[in-house]
Amino acid sequence: MNRATKATIAASLLTLTGAAIAGFGLNTSGAAVETRALTTAETEQLEAQTYSVDRVHSSMLFKIRHAGLSHFYGRLNDFEGSVTIDPDNIEKASFEFTVHTDSVDTNNASRDGHIKNADFFNARQYPKATFKSNYVKEVADGVYDLRGDFTFHGETKTINATLTDISWGQQQGKPAMGFHAVFSINRSDFGITKYVDTKNPESGPLGDKVEITVSIEAVNG
Repeated sequence: MNRATKATIAASLLTLTGAAIAGFGLNTSGAAVETRALTTAETEQLEAQTYSVDRVHSSMLFKIRHAGLSHFYGRLNDFEGSVTIDPDNIEKASFEFTVHTDSVDTNNASRDGHIKNADFFNARQYPKATFKSNYVKEVADGVYDLRGDFTFHGETKTINATLTDISWGQQQGKPAMGFHAVFSINRSDFGITKYVDTKNPESGPLGDKVEITVSIEAVNG
């Protein structure tokens, strides 16, 4: 993707989100957060920078099939990470994240407690899940294959994520960027087999496949 295209996409995305920010761009104290799109000229001047995740304006969600009938959704509320990225050379970007497994939230305290225990996350023994990228490749205009090592429940596997909506702007006068990524894992690959039907992994009591969505806003400085 050329720089002009990237700048146009970035400006469009951030302009569209501006209306939402007016209503929902709040920090933990409830104060509005100033965010704006970069102009094309400003984007052209950007160099590689490292951005830290703004957890207040970022989300990690997951879904899993239940009883072969429907999906239920949850989120992970406590995470941090960084992105080092150059708008002119996105394929050289690096991504690192740490998620605290005891922050799982499915809007049901009893279920959350079960997920945290030894049947599933075993959050006491494995309090963190981590991701570190090692490959980024553009596969379509503005769409990237992001690969890296995902460590979870004592196992490390290579995962592939689809990375989209990379954009740049400013938050309270500081350089900011955002992106959206989606990937899937089979939880049995990480030793979590409770309620998996090995003959029909998605039709048993609880599915094997977990789809994870990561939507990040990150700030430099």
